[in-house]
Amino acid sequence: MKKPKNYFPKPVLKSFIDDIKKLVATNESRMIILEMMEDIPYELRPDLIQNLGTFYDPQLVDFFYLLKLEYGREFELICNRVLEKYSMAGIDTAPPRIFAGVFQGAYASVTRHSGRIAVDVAWSTGKKKVQAECFYLTFNADGIHSFFLVEGMSEQRYEEDRKCLKDMVALSFEEVCFLVSRAYDYNIRHMSKPAPGRFLYNKYLSQAGKFSSVWQRSLINKLSIKLTPRQIVNSLFHAVKNQDIDYVYALLPGGGNSDKGGLDSTLLLQGNMLVEGGVTDAQGTHEHVSIKAYAITLEERQLLRHEYDIKLARNQDRSWYIDYIRNVATEKVGPNASINPFDKEIFCRVYEIINLDLLFDIIDKVDDIREVKELPYGMHMRITCSEEDFTMPVSILSDVLADLVINGEEFVVMSRDYDAILEFDCILTRGISYPAVKIGEYEVNVLTAFRYLGGQYLRFEDILLQDEGDSIFEDGMRFISTRYLIKDREMVLKQINSLENIAYRFQDDYDVFYQLDGDDDEGEFLAEYMVGMNWITLSTFGDRDMNKARKNFENKMFECLEFDGLEVRKEGIFDILTGDVKKEYPDLEQFLKDIYLNKWFNSRLPTLHGMSPSEACQTEEGNRLLWAMLKRIKEKNRMKYLSGSAGYIQLNEYIRKLEQKKQKNI
Repeated sequence: MKKPKNYFPKPVLKSFIDDIKKLVATNESRMIILEMMEDIPYELRPDLIQNLGTFYDPQLVDFFYLLKLEYGREFELICNRVLEKYSMAGIDTAPPRIFAGVFQGAYASVTRHSGRIAVDVAWSTGKKKVQAECFYLTFNADGIHSFFLVEGMSEQRYEEDRKCLKDMVALSFEEVCFLVSRAYDYNIRHMSKPAPGRFLYNKYLSQAGKFSSVWQRSLINKLSIKLTPRQIVNSLFHAVKNQDIDYVYALLPGGGNSDKGGLDSTLLLQGNMLVEGGVTDAQGTHEHVSIKAYAITLEERQLLRHEYDIKLARNQDRSWYIDYIRNVATEKVGPNASINPFDKEIFCRVYEIINLDLLFDIIDKVDDIREVKELPYGMHMRITCSEEDFTMPVSILSDVLADLVINGEEFVVMSRDYDAILEFDCILTRGISYPAVKIGEYEVNVLTAFRYLGGQYLRFEDILLQDEGDSIFEDGMRFISTRYLIKDREMVLKQINSLENIAYRFQDDYDVFYQLDGDDDEGEFLAEYMVGMNWITLSTFGDRDMNKARKNFENKMFECLEFDGLEVRKEGIFDILTGDVKKEYPDLEQFLKDIYLNKWFNSRLPTLHGMSPSEACQTEEGNRLLWAMLKRIKEKNRMKYLSGSAGYIQLNEYIRKLEQKKQKNI
């Protein structure tokens, strides 16, 4: 067996083992062990586990089982190998008893309408003691946001604490299982990491069953306060913004499946962004209210404004419900329109990091802050403000006070409110030692800010060098990649091979797969999968295909992958064509050209006002837009030729593709 690399000095390992042995006996202290593991860089964890396994300490058995229960497939194989070696050495490897108790009761906050909920669960452990397990669940990308527990609390103390929290209602065990599992589903859907403690709360995930839509609606109503008609409609758009499908269907008549459930189906597609939405007008009586509402969405880089007619009536308990909803109009929002929300400016202050540890110490003391996601060279954190009461329309930034980004050696604070920028600057400069020094201050639009938050730039000032048009090909095609870290490479390759229409593959330093839509003769490109040793990129043309490909690829792969961000690839599908690759695979270039042109020909492009080239060549306006596009392609190819860089698709190849369509129609 290959000896594990020793990245850790032996004294450090021994100190770590001493800490583990002190902490591994109780659930509260096991949570501390998990926090210690999270502080270790991801790429070093497998080697750490293997190095710890060489000490053959019987008290480490419980630790390896803890990792298996918490991280699942991610470290299961490593821990199993270590435990097998322990068993062969004569060490007892019986699994520990993590938890034993009887469900006593649970309570939840009446805040389900906001998409967030606090849940407290009490388990009787004997001798009039309880273990209290506390969740903060969100029905958005955060999923199980946080989890902590208190062991050995007296039953009397627990009940007294519950009486002080008047705005909480009792839950059954089934209701707890449903709420925790549904929040966890959001972690799976968005590839986000749930709060540590899964070794304990896995009992709720494994017990969650299927519940009827009527039962789910009843639970959501039970956990939501009574809202006015205006608040109900605004809360609906808040749920759409976060893709909180359970809440949306609980509000829509017939669960969204009846003739009255007329919410535009594109609003609920994963990947489509609700930018703004809410009530514009309301009128009615004590019994019936008619509302006019709107929603602005971003779909395939196009802004659309939807208008709705909504009617509300009263239930038997006198609470309001949506009785009817219909989409009455949809129109495109131009880039210079007064209602374009992306024209709004974001204030950004950029710092150079001097002392990273001190910076983290300061950030840790800020209230209402949470980590949104890790970036390739840092992380994105967000300071949230208290949720509005839904009397006003919601937007993508309605509950955001400021975004904080650590990106390599720079630290950026972004906010719509300049006072928030100044306030955070005061926090940074309050002490004698400064963790960072200011190097610039800028105003950018919302769309540019979101691209930076998505990890597309190594430095903030790089966004000032790139125009919006630079992020797409001159022919309107935009190649985007989703990056993942791989936890189980064998399962990832097995999943790719199980997908339909995997057309081409080859091996070099990495594996590359191309997935097609359609038959072999007219196959269109759907996705490229590029698999390294511990990473993978999934690339498509446009957001719609990305949503489709991710849905199929990520299915049941939560424990094998970790989402690592999005990026735009300027060289697109052809950046793989190095000299060595073309020599080894001489037919690859033509294959890529064919599937690229098929994709381009049938793709709806913003540069063609939402038409595809196949549709545009049949109308006068479309032909005008097409010739403008071909002119840009010719100019771009000329610039590439003068600079000595490769231009893979030539102008005559685009024209030949258009001519083929005309000949077929004759």
